[in-house]
Amino acid sequence: MGFAATGDAFCLRGDMALQGVPNCVKVVDDTLVHDRAFLPHLHRVNTILARCWENGITLNAAKFVLAEPKVKFCEFVLSSEGINADPDKVRAITDFATPANITDLRSFMGLVNQLAEFSPDISAAAQPLRPLLSPRRTFMWTTDHDVAFRCVKAALASPPQL
Repeated sequence: MGFAATGDAFCLRGDMALQGVPNCVKVVDDTLVHDRAFLPHLHRVNTILARCWENGITLNAAKFVLAEPKVKFCEFVLSSEGINADPDKVRAITDFATPANITDLRSFMGLVNQLAEFSPDISAAAQPLRPLLSPRRTFMWTTDHDVAFRCVKAALASPPQL
């Protein structure tokens, strides 16, 4: 099996194509363009579309959103009011089944870490779960772990706006 860097090459080409465009944020293959007024926004979007065309970058029309007051970007919901956690991500955490093994716990903690900045209680609440992440320890779920698991879920059930 050889080295496949097509994703990296695509990201690099996108980064280079959009380099220097003001009010443009690119994360892997997602791009956000923001402006306070509609006409400058249209001009900037046109610039980005032209650069993508010139560099052979194809955009997904189904994901293209223009001049919306609220958008989902990098698993967050952005608006003029602030940054909110993606409701789908919050639901995934609150509906997460009790981990049965280290793989399940890693998946849960991965979701939690993505939204940890929304609650200062996460770090303390998750502390009893962290030792179970070590492959050197036997995975033994106790009532203390169950309490911590429920506390983490509760802390993220209705995260505040940033």
